[in-house]
Amino acid sequence: MIARFPRRLVSFTFALMFLLDAISAQRWTPEDDFNHIKTFVGVLNKTVTELSKIKPINKDNNEYFTNKQYDEIEALYFRYTLCTRSLVDIVNAYKDFSNQSKYKKNNVQAFILGYCATLTIYKYSAELILYTANNQLLIDKLNEEYPRTEIKGGGLDYIISNITNPDYLNSLDIAHEFYQRQINENKNLYDTSEFSSIITELIKITTELSYGYDIHKKTILDQYTILPLEAADIMQVTTIEETVNEMIDAAGSQLKAIQEFLFTLTADVRMPLIDGIKFSRRQKKMVKRSLKPGDIILTFSSGYLSNIFLPGYFKHVLTYTGIQNKKKNEYLRDIRMKPSQEKLIKPDHNIIEANSDGVRTTHIENYLNGYANRMIVFRPSLSDDDIQTIMSNLYSYLGMDYDFDFDLENGEKQTCTEIIYRSYNGIGNIKMDLKEIFGTTTLSGDHLLEYFMNDERTKLIFLAVENENRPTRAKILTDEDAILYLKQNAQN
Repeated sequence: MIARFPRRLVSFTFALMFLLDAISAQRWTPEDDFNHIKTFVGVLNKTVTELSKIKPINKDNNEYFTNKQYDEIEALYFRYTLCTRSLVDIVNAYKDFSNQSKYKKNNVQAFILGYCATLTIYKYSAELILYTANNQLLIDKLNEEYPRTEIKGGGLDYIISNITNPDYLNSLDIAHEFYQRQINENKNLYDTSEFSSIITELIKITTELSYGYDIHKKTILDQYTILPLEAADIMQVTTIEETVNEMIDAAGSQLKAIQEFLFTLTADVRMPLIDGIKFSRRQKKMVKRSLKPGDIILTFSSGYLSNIFLPGYFKHVLTYTGIQNKKKNEYLRDIRMKPSQEKLIKPDHNIIEANSDGVRTTHIENYLNGYANRMIVFRPSLSDDDIQTIMSNLYSYLGMDYDFDFDLENGEKQTCTEIIYRSYNGIGNIKMDLKEIFGTTTLSGDHLLEYFMNDERTKLIFLAVENENRPTRAKILTDEDAILYLKQNAQN
């Protein structure tokens, strides 16, 4: 995870939408992804505002931050990085939408969704810069390297260089012209597309962001001096229109013009994600046979939407529940849920987890079809009554929002590890210790790994990693082989 953006962010994000191979395991619908964008808007707005309020202590004519303030800055900057990189991850999901979609009309909406995510990144990058402009100590702090959260040094300077870069601004302006033409020429397509439930609100928000972009761009360029020759490269409205017309004429259609324009700008862009491992049919059967309700599954996936937590060898944690049908699953029969919670459960679901959507259920198949880069399963020593209690605990959090503060002292929102801690700790012989990370009491995936590896009563069911002889294929390790691999590769 880094706090740096590609030199040409627009080009990067939109090119991924149309030009690269399809993502291995797309879990979310356009409506889901739009909801993610709105979630990140709320988190980023709060994050940037809170960062701007951190003022250095002035004592004896010396200005400095306290250790508590340092921790707060790192936590907020980490949260900002997670959200902005997750927005790029969203656009990644639509990188080849034009070929995936059954309906050509959906290409228009996919473009708009990607444009919306990109403008969101620009807005909060600009606000981060503007809100911290008069606080040199904070600027210096945001340019520091943060090894424990894997944030590289010079991050804020890099953001500034990107959003004042003429090529970057020209790319955004051209994208805006395409956007205006798309929504003006394709209104008749919206009611019957996969995007029909969100298109009106999506266009409204995207248009607002586009207007805000013009304001932020002017403010940023007024505040940050750029060379006259570079300033001259920022295209005027007439030049943009002429450029787009020439692109369309040369390509033969508007959508092809978008694709070709982006391709020429991003010939050297590399995919930032690593393909997850895929399990063979035989391996899937083995995994499903081996899993039992109450098993704890730790995963690492290269995409940010699935890793909204602390860095580490394992970032995400989920619980295997078994089939989520009260008639067929004895552990769920006595669980009482609200109607709103019942609606979140589907018959084929067998996993409960907390991700950016909040506490939700899903199915293990997602993680066996290339969604994870590595996976390990632990089985704590529990009685049937213990498992019953744990299931009741887990489902009591169903529907809660995600805790972007990563604070286990606040039970109103939940992280993936938080629901594990609240549901398992104190049950049977399980006694987990919380950790303080950048001033916040929390628990990471790697802390859970360490706990279960050192607990003699916990059984390691299997470890799945990439097969070195067959890239992107799973290799399943058990017993001493799994332990040896972890000792050689995981950093606890």
